[in-house]
Amino acid sequence: MNEAVFVVGAGPAGISSAYYLEQAGIPYRVVDRAEVIASTWANLYPSLRLNTAGFVSHLPGQRIPLRSGIYPMGRDFHSYILDYMRHHSFNIELGVEVRRVAPDGDQWLVETSRDTGRYPYVIIASGRFGNPYLPRIPGGETFSGRYIHSRDFTDPNDFAGQRVLVVGNGPSGVDIAAALTPVARQPVLLAIRSDMVIARQYPYGLPTAAWVLLAGRLPKRWRKAFLNRVNYQTYSDLGDLDLPLAPNRDDRIGTSAPARGRDLIDAVRAGTIKAVSGLSWLEGRCAVLMDGSQHEVDTVIMCTGYRPVLDYLDIDYETDKEGWLVRSDPRGTEIAGYPGLFLVGRYYRGLGPLHNIRNEARVTVDAIAARLRGEQQGKLKLPEPLE
Repeated sequence: MNEAVFVVGAGPAGISSAYYLEQAGIPYRVVDRAEVIASTWANLYPSLRLNTAGFVSHLPGQRIPLRSGIYPMGRDFHSYILDYMRHHSFNIELGVEVRRVAPDGDQWLVETSRDTGRYPYVIIASGRFGNPYLPRIPGGETFSGRYIHSRDFTDPNDFAGQRVLVVGNGPSGVDIAAALTPVARQPVLLAIRSDMVIARQYPYGLPTAAWVLLAGRLPKRWRKAFLNRVNYQTYSDLGDLDLPLAPNRDDRIGTSAPARGRDLIDAVRAGTIKAVSGLSWLEGRCAVLMDGSQHEVDTVIMCTGYRPVLDYLDIDYETDKEGWLVRSDPRGTEIAGYPGLFLVGRYYRGLGPLHNIRNEARVTVDAIAARLRGEQQGKLKLPEPLE
């Protein structure tokens, strides 16, 4: 086996890792269990739009075309990925499932559906969108209607005329509820467990990414307060809105990531979306909510997030509160206690995952290159830890 690095996943994290490995001249192999590149982005509902700015969300070495706008549509981003791949000849194998990654002396044993090999370095780039999180809802397994995760929502027309309950008021939940309003029976019910924040898509006239970049020039002690003030700027006309709004981001308890823009506001006012209490249990075709109210529904769509795809790892590892592997250095990407095992695609805050993926891939490849040259990792000029 000639490859020094084995990369799990051919989404943006795996592609970015391949780019920097090519630049460094390090032999590698990328595999993905899907049959298409960036499979998550290949199977999207039509109205999905990036909630991070395109000018910071590109892959290394090629920006997203300006015609895609500040916040590109998901399908435009997938087209961009396909165009990106036409300009590169990465060593990527599709339709290959990784079944086991385990330490083997000073190397890593990797078992796939195609073969078995040993590698000095492994990069985990499998992300989390292949592992949807479905909390246990009593009655969910016997619910007589449709009960799906948001990952399986691809076409609003599949729910034409149906009574739909969307569970979860994060960006995906709000987006899916809004996408359903032209075709589903109105109102679409949006279940909100505690409260929520509605923030402007362009706070003070600029996209949030621009404010994050500007905040980087401020003293570190001021950044968090500044970004909370700017990025969570809300609207002044929400007083009559029938939504459980959090007073502000700092006071919220259990609130999801903010819903951005006026789509939800306008839909609630128009009566096409109705905010309801969180889901307690399901019975027949009935959804029983936390406030005791009951609603007959045909479909429940659970917008309850994802967990990292790590089922192939045959090691004892520690995770943080979001389920990601704990790193040995907060500035780096190597996994604590497991030299040679790296994670790309973990960090979702700041300028967003697609921006951070580039940074993590570069840091990872720099560390591997230094090891291959026999240098100490401590000599690397790693970036400052992200807030």
